[in-house]
Amino acid sequence: MAEVFLAYDHKLGREVALKRLLPTYARVPAFRQRFLDEARLAAQLNHPNIVTIHDVLEVDPTTLYIVMEYVPGTTLEAILRERAPLPIDEAVRYLVQACAGLGYAHRAGLVHGDVKPANFLVRPDGRLKVTDFGLARAHEALAPETERPTHVWGSPP
Repeated sequence: MAEVFLAYDHKLGREVALKRLLPTYARVPAFRQRFLDEARLAAQLNHPNIVTIHDVLEVDPTTLYIVMEYVPGTTLEAILRERAPLPIDEAVRYLVQACAGLGYAHRAGLVHGDVKPANFLVRPDGRLKVTDFGLARAHEALAPETERPTHVWGSPP
């Protein structure tokens, strides 16, 4: 649905990540809206364990980008693939940081919707950041039971 590139922001003098909605999807209004909603929802969050959204660029009707913080390092998924099982102290450090970021989003009224190791970026210094709020939804805990959704969001296991 989207691809991510490393880019350089010449105006601000820093590396950024560009998430581009693939043109096939950008032509479909529902996908365009979902992509823009991801940027809008994630941009509301300001936490050291959540990737920062800087901007949205609409170059033309089929070219949309989310400009976000570049996080050097790798995904938690890659770390687990290479070194699982992790030492308990390292696993706990990642878990605490993931919970801090997700908890902050939850307190801000957002549910991530796609929690998996691929959506946690780990910097070389060990700091973890939550990314990809593409399936995030406004928290509906206050909605009456009859108005709550009955479907499940997320990636298949």
